[in-house]
Amino acid sequence: MRSLLLLGFILTMTFSVNASSDWRHFPAVAERLGNQSPTEAGIDLNIPLVIDDGSSVNLKVSFNGSLANEEYLSRLWILADKNPNPDVIDFELSQAIPKVELTTRIRLGESQTVYALAQSNQGNFWLTSKDVRVTVSGCLMGNEEPQADIAMTQPRVALPRNPTPGNAAELRTMINHPMETGFREDGQGGYIPQQLVKSLNVTQAGNPVIDINFHTGTSANPFVAFFTDQFSDLTFTWTDQHGAQVTETR
Repeated sequence: MRSLLLLGFILTMTFSVNASSDWRHFPAVAERLGNQSPTEAGIDLNIPLVIDDGSSVNLKVSFNGSLANEEYLSRLWILADKNPNPDVIDFELSQAIPKVELTTRIRLGESQTVYALAQSNQGNFWLTSKDVRVTVSGCLMGNEEPQADIAMTQPRVALPRNPTPGNAAELRTMINHPMETGFREDGQGGYIPQQLVKSLNVTQAGNPVIDINFHTGTSANPFVAFFTDQFSDLTFTWTDQHGAQVTETR
């Protein structure tokens, strides 16, 4: 019995060590970190462990780590190690984001590890990851017919009820767009051209609040929710990969 318990302890410790060092073998993370080692506490990644449909996976990342005086998170990347393109979605944050809790929907091509990597304005890093199992690939999108002309439509912004300046509350955004990945076959030996929403930029009275960069790992109809404490004179600008833009003001 003691031998079995000892073996179990050794296996658990081995798994923990391997799990914490996996990022060193994932270039998308290792290249961003360079020679630095991330803090592996203070950042949480909420994603289902078993996913029936990889084309639309709910994901939430939040930060509750310690920051120095005048330090804030300035970048946050979501990365997937077995997607055709490891970049899923990333965020450029300003000090107008008082609470880092970001919600979105992503695509996953197969069972793999999903990483959340955060960087502060002072160059410190935080990292967490989750292993997930995917039943149906999300990168091929399904069997719907390709559209000849894809345009962004129906931009939506949901402000919190009775927001109070200075108090953080969640703001939700979405725009209709199929986010054609470029990985789907066209039935004639080629691939349907990639067509993506490239970014969402949010400003308040002309000052940056948050910039969101979408990639092939972002699901159709890009959705993002984030917290802010500024709710007046907001401008939301979505830009597709061809430079077309859609703007909403609140």
